[in-house]
Amino acid sequence: MRILVTGASRGIGRAVARTLGADHDVAVGYRTSKTAAAQVVEQVVERGNKAVAVGGDVRDSEAVDALIAETVEGLGGLDAVVNNAGIVDPSLATEIDDEQWARVIETNLTGAFNVTRAALPHIEPDGDIVFISSIGGTGGTVDASYAASKAGLHGLTRSLAREYGAGGLQVNAVAPGPVETDLNDAILEYLEAVEFRGHENVDTHLPQYACSPEDVAHTVTYLLENEYVQGEIINLNGGMQFR
Repeated sequence: MRILVTGASRGIGRAVARTLGADHDVAVGYRTSKTAAAQVVEQVVERGNKAVAVGGDVRDSEAVDALIAETVEGLGGLDAVVNNAGIVDPSLATEIDDEQWARVIETNLTGAFNVTRAALPHIEPDGDIVFISSIGGTGGTVDASYAASKAGLHGLTRSLAREYGAGGLQVNAVAPGPVETDLNDAILEYLEAVEFRGHENVDTHLPQYACSPEDVAHTVTYLLENEYVQGEIINLNGGMQFR
């Protein structure tokens, strides 16, 4: 399988690319961290699979078109996309300015759509799309821009599953709770700063509070390998939120 992982130079995306790269060819998407992306490529190649680093800002549709073209050329085709690229810029709703709101929505939601739209002609009819969402998309947070962007991914997931599922394309999402990444550290710092009650005492019903990036990667692998999961938002939050 030939797979593009966006935002794969660090955190969750890095773990996903490395995990998938054990058995598949991988395009390592990045925006600014070219050196870190190259390191992931090297690790995949050492395992005997093909890998390329592809750079571009997912907010820019022309840059995304070029990124997809480079992926297809480098891997010899494209079978699946893992939309992981995302940012967080937390702020109270009354303090979010227009630029801040647009930057988060355009990266996390519009960016994922841009990549998917450009990739669809290559991965139809029976490829895979996986979106990396968040518990914030279903449970909300005190960071409106991030929660709204992730909730939008849930609607996008199910819409695309209905639109393309009859042909065999599978579209699903993973919605992690806290993950041990720099991004999550920034979220926790913000929640503490605004004295958001409860986040540090949420019962996960498991010994640990947060999961690892590799836990997310294993869930992505499951979705790519299972041929009968469609339009699902897979919760990965240790029981913080049941549904």
